[in-house]
Amino acid sequence: MGGCIFVSIRNGDRKIIRPLTRVKGKRLFNEAGFSLLEFALVLMITSVLAVVLISKINHLQDDAYETSVELTANSLQAVVRLTHSVWQSKGSSNKSELLQGFGSGNILMGKHGWPIDVFDMNQQGSSKMSEGFALSNSTCIRLWNGLLKDSAPKVGLKTESDDMAESDIESIYLAQLEGGICQYRYRLNRDGLRIHYDLATGRVITLF
Repeated sequence: MGGCIFVSIRNGDRKIIRPLTRVKGKRLFNEAGFSLLEFALVLMITSVLAVVLISKINHLQDDAYETSVELTANSLQAVVRLTHSVWQSKGSSNKSELLQGFGSGNILMGKHGWPIDVFDMNQQGSSKMSEGFALSNSTCIRLWNGLLKDSAPKVGLKTESDDMAESDIESIYLAQLEGGICQYRYRLNRDGLRIHYDLATGRVITLF
């Protein structure tokens, strides 16, 4: 019989002859569970896939953050250049003055024709102009909201201790004036994403 061993399995009055290898094979096939080695291999493969997936998700999220900051910076730069063009069309002057014919006429232009503040005309108006003004962190917030208007992401004040007021906790950016440059730090990640606006030159740059 070709070396194959057969056994007899009685079923009532009938005899069924099956190869012994089939009986053993069926018994082994029905055994349940994993060996320790199989479990370790499955766990290792799952862990590697999880690490790769998490890394990919974090990378995509970082790209989304950078794109958001870049778009905001481009919008800010576009408005700054537009105000400069209007200022030039009105006849440039070597002094700080409100920009007439643009928006609500509440944008204060520096002597070189770049926005350096935005006023609430109902509260500050010409009285503040006559008294003079001092640049501060609040100046950067007014510029941000006044130039970007409805598209402006929420911005709050940056403090030395990072203890923000309750109104600033949900801010997406934190503003700080340093060396004549308004610095807007993006708070949704910790990679130092920033937008800088130079009050003297009108230049807007992004730092990644």
